[in-house]
Amino acid sequence: MLNLSGCSLLRHHLRAFCLGFFFFLASLTPASGGTPTLLFHHLDETDGLPDNTVFQLMQDRNEAMWFGTRNGVACYDGVTMRVFQNEPGNPKSLSHNDAGGVVEDHEGAVWVRTWGGGLNRLDPDTGKVKVFRHDPSDPRSLSEDRIQIHYEDSHGVLWAGSFSSGLNRFDKGAANFTRFTADNGTGDISHNRIWSIAEARDRSLWVGTGQGLNHFNRTDETFTAYRHDPRDPTSLPHDEIRTLYPAGGSALWIGTPKGVSLFDPDQNRCIPFPGMDGLPPEVANGTVNTLYDDGHTLWVGTQNHGLLILDLETGESTLHQSVPYLDGSLSHNDIRWITEDRSGVIWIGTRGGGVNALSKALYQMKLFMPGYSGNAVPMSVHAIASDRDGTLWTGSWYTGLKKAFLRQGRCEAAGNAPPPLGPGSLDINALSLAPDGSLWIGTWGAGLLFRDHRTGQFTPWNSQPLQRDTRIITALGTNTPGVIWAGTRNRGLFLHDLKTGNVRRFVKGPANKQGLSSNTVHALLEGDGDTLWVGTDIGLNRIKQDGRRVTQFHHRKEAAETLSSNIVTCLARTPNGAIWVGTYNGLNRLNPETETIRSYFKEDGLSGNIIKSILFDGSRRLWIATEKGLSALDTKTGAISRFPMPLRFVQGAAHRSPDGKLIFGGENGCLLFAPDEIPLSLPTGSVHLTGFLLNGTPVRPGSPAGNRINLRASLDKTPGIRLKYWENNLSFSFALHDYNNPSQNRYRYKLAGYDTAWVEAGNTTTARYSHLPPGTYRFRVMASGSHGSWNRDHAGIEIRITPPFWQWTSFRAVIFLTLAGLIWLRVAATRNRTRRLTQLVAQRTRELEEQSRRHERLSLTDPLTELLNRRGIQSRKIEIHSRARRNQSPYALVLADIDHFKGINDTCGHDCGDYILQRVSRLLESNLRAHDILGRWTGQQFILLLPDTTGEDAETMAERLRNRIASSLFEWNGAYLTVTLTLGVTACPASETFEHNVSRADAALCKGKHMGRNRVIFAQAG
Repeated sequence: MLNLSGCSLLRHHLRAFCLGFFFFLASLTPASGGTPTLLFHHLDETDGLPDNTVFQLMQDRNEAMWFGTRNGVACYDGVTMRVFQNEPGNPKSLSHNDAGGVVEDHEGAVWVRTWGGGLNRLDPDTGKVKVFRHDPSDPRSLSEDRIQIHYEDSHGVLWAGSFSSGLNRFDKGAANFTRFTADNGTGDISHNRIWSIAEARDRSLWVGTGQGLNHFNRTDETFTAYRHDPRDPTSLPHDEIRTLYPAGGSALWIGTPKGVSLFDPDQNRCIPFPGMDGLPPEVANGTVNTLYDDGHTLWVGTQNHGLLILDLETGESTLHQSVPYLDGSLSHNDIRWITEDRSGVIWIGTRGGGVNALSKALYQMKLFMPGYSGNAVPMSVHAIASDRDGTLWTGSWYTGLKKAFLRQGRCEAAGNAPPPLGPGSLDINALSLAPDGSLWIGTWGAGLLFRDHRTGQFTPWNSQPLQRDTRIITALGTNTPGVIWAGTRNRGLFLHDLKTGNVRRFVKGPANKQGLSSNTVHALLEGDGDTLWVGTDIGLNRIKQDGRRVTQFHHRKEAAETLSSNIVTCLARTPNGAIWVGTYNGLNRLNPETETIRSYFKEDGLSGNIIKSILFDGSRRLWIATEKGLSALDTKTGAISRFPMPLRFVQGAAHRSPDGKLIFGGENGCLLFAPDEIPLSLPTGSVHLTGFLLNGTPVRPGSPAGNRINLRASLDKTPGIRLKYWENNLSFSFALHDYNNPSQNRYRYKLAGYDTAWVEAGNTTTARYSHLPPGTYRFRVMASGSHGSWNRDHAGIEIRITPPFWQWTSFRAVIFLTLAGLIWLRVAATRNRTRRLTQLVAQRTRELEEQSRRHERLSLTDPLTELLNRRGIQSRKIEIHSRARRNQSPYALVLADIDHFKGINDTCGHDCGDYILQRVSRLLESNLRAHDILGRWTGQQFILLLPDTTGEDAETMAERLRNRIASSLFEWNGAYLTVTLTLGVTACPASETFEHNVSRADAALCKGKHMGRNRVIFAQAG
C-alpha cells in the first residue's frame, strides 16, 4: 500500500481527476483551424553532433545534454559538443559506436547502450568507460550485446532490454546480471524482444515487448502479461509496445504501431486519445516511437509522420511536420525520443534530422505563418484591430482587409472585406476601433474609410466630397468619441471632428506656433486627459488636444538624457504615466512630468535596436518587437527577457485584444499569445566551467600534466589548482545551461586578484590570461539567459601560482645569513692582513660601483627589445636638447607605431607579438646613424631622437624606415606576416619643450592612423 501525505496526496488526487477528465474528453470532437508554427533550434553534424540519427536524449545532474547516436555519444553544454567514440586499441573507450541510448544513474555515471557492444558505464569527468558484454560461457553476463533499451528505476536498479534475448537486471555489488527470458513458463516475460521499460507513478515496473505489455512483481520476480485481443476493443491496440510513459497512479501511456493509448491496469482497459478523428489515419493509427507527458500536454513522436501534440485539458490535437522551406520547422518526421530539460526546453531526437529543441515559453506563443498555418493567415500584416466579440481585423499591403476569429489560440478565417478593401485592392496601413464600435481604416493613397458596426457597410470618409482623398494614412487615433486623429506620410497630422465635419491640420513648423517636428507621422498615442503624442521621422511631439500647445523632443548628441534617435517608430503608455518611445536606435522611457529620458539598447538585453512596435500587457511587462526578435521588459524589476522569432515584424503592427491577448503583425505572418501564460522568468540554468587550458594545452580530469595531475575531478568539483610559476598562461571555458536561446546567453567573468572589475564578455564563452605573476587568484563567472536576470551562484575556482624558489622569503633569509657568516669568517681570518684586506675592499668597491653602473644601464633599457625604455629616453633628451640649444643646431623627433598590433596579439598570440617587437627593433636599429637615439616609448610605439637633423631630413629618414619594415617578411610558425608602421615626424625647435615636441609628433601619428596607417606624417613646428 502506497502512503501519500501532504502535497504528494494532493498531486495524487489531482492526477486522478485529470485522468477522469481524459476519459470524458473521449466524446469530444477535434478542433480545427490554423495550426501555429513551432520554432525549433536545430543541432546536427555541422554543430559537432557525431551523427544525425539520435535515438535517445537526457539531461544530467549538471544540466548538460547527452545524445545517443549511431556514431557515438555527445555531451552538449550549449556551446561545445564533447564526443565519446570507440577508439581502436583503447579498452577504456566506448565498445561500439552505434550508441543509441544514454541514461544517468543515481551516482552520476552515464550508461550507454549499444547495438552490438553491450552496455558501457562512462565517467563523465574523465571520459573513461567500463564495458559489460555478453559472454556465452557466463550466465551472469548480459544476455546479448544488442541492447534495445535501458532504464534505472526508483530503487536505483539498472535494467537492460535486449533485441532478442530478454531482459537483464544489473547487480551493482557483484557487477553481473540476472536474466529474465520468455521460456513459456508461468510468470515468464511474454517475449524476448524488449522495446520499452518504465515505472508508473505508483512505482510499479512495466516492460513493453514484441508480444505484449508486462508488469513485474518485485516480490516473487514474476511477470503478468497483457496482450492484444482482436475481440476486445478495450484491450491493447497492438502487441508491440514500442514506448511507455507514466500517466497517473498505475496508468501508462503506451505507443504501438497502432497509435497512442492510455492503459489503465486497474480496469484492464486501453482507451485511445480523443480528438484523433481529425488526423489522417496514417497518423492517428500509425507507429508511435516515443512519448512524453509534461502534465498538461502529451508529446507524441511518430515514425515518419512528425510530432503530434495532444492537449490533456481540451482534448485537442495538433500535428507538426518537417517543412523544407521553413527555417525553424521540425528537421525530420521520424522522431525517436522526446524529453524536457530543467530550463523548460523540449528536446527531440530524430532518425536522420539530428536534434530539435523547442522552448516551452515559445510554445505558448502562437506563430501563424501562411502556408504552414493554413490559408486563414494573412500575409504582410501592417495593421491590426479587434472587437469584443472576438473578431480580428488585419490590414495588409497584399491581401487587403481580412476578418478572422480568435478561438482557443487559433486563427479561423471569417472572410474578406468587399471591394475595394479585399485581396488585391487597397494597401492598408492603419486600423483602429472607435468607442462606438466602428472600424476606421487608413490606406495608402486612398485616404480614410470606416465600417459601420451596425450595418457592416464600408464608406470613405472625406471632409471635402468634391475632392478625391489621396492621403497616405500611417497612424490613427480614435479613443476620443467624435474625434479621429489621422497621421500621414508627408502631409502632417489631421484632426477630424465627426460632428461638425471640420478638419484641422498640423504641419511642420516651430513648436511655439503649434508646429510639428515633421510632416511624416509614424505613430499616435492618446494619453490621459487631453494629450496626444505624435511620433515622426524627426522626433516626438506632445500636443494638447485643443491644439494650442505643442512640445517637441529630439535626439541631441551632446545631451545626457535625450531620445536615442529622431526616427520614432511606435509609442506606448504604462499605468505609471511613462511614455515609451520606440525608435530606429533603441527604446526610450519618457517621464512626461520631468521630461527625463532613460534609453535601452541591445547591450541592456533587448533583442535588437530597431524597435518595430510596443505593447503593454496590462500587468507589468512591456513587449517590444525588434528587427532581431521579441523582448519583454519587466517594468517593476527592469529585467529583460528575449524571444527569438523568424517573424519579420512590421512597424506599428501590434494590438492588444479586449481579452488581453497580444497580436504582432509581420511580413511573413502574425504572432498571437496570452502574456499571462508566459512566465515572468524561466528556470535559471546553472553556470559551469567546461574547459581549462594551461600554456595552450587542454587539461582534463585524471590526465597527467608533466609529472603530476592538475585535475582529479571536473572543474566544478575542484576547489583550487596549484601551478608552478612558469604555468602562468591560462584559459577558461564556461557555459550557462539555459537552452531556451543559447545564442543570446550573456556572460561576465572576473579573475579576483587580477581584474579590478567584471569583464563584459557578451556571448563569448572563453576567458584568457597571459603571463600572470605569482599569487593567489579566484576565477568567477556569472551569466544571463533568456530570462534576463544574472545567475551569480558559481563559486569559482582558486588558482595559486607559486613563485620561483629564489623569490621565497625563506630562501632569501638563508642566502642572507650565509653571506653574513661568510663575511664574518673572512674578516676574522684576515684581521692581521690589513693591507690585503684594504686592497680587496677597494677592489670590491670598484666591482660594486661597476655593478651599480650596470644596474643603472639596465634600469634605462627595455628588457624585451634591449632598446632604451621611456626612462632612458628621458635621460638622453636633456643631452640632445641642451646640445641643440648650445650649438644652435637642429634636431628632430619621430614616433613610430606598429599598425594593427592588437590584432596580431589576438590572432597569433602574445609570443608572436613579442617576436614582432624584437624584429622591428633590430630593423630600425640597423637603419639608423651611430649618433641617433632609438627607444621603446610605449607598448608598440618607438621613439627616435635625431640630432643635427632638419624636419625634412627626418621625414626622408622616416619614409626609408617605413619602407624597410613594410618590405620585410616576418616568419612565425611557418606563416609569413606583413608588418607596417605609421610614423609621426616633427622638427624640434630649441625654444620648445621636449613634451611639446612629443605631443606634436603623436598628433601627427594619430592623423596617420586615421588616414589609413602605413604612412609618414610630418607635423610642422610652431
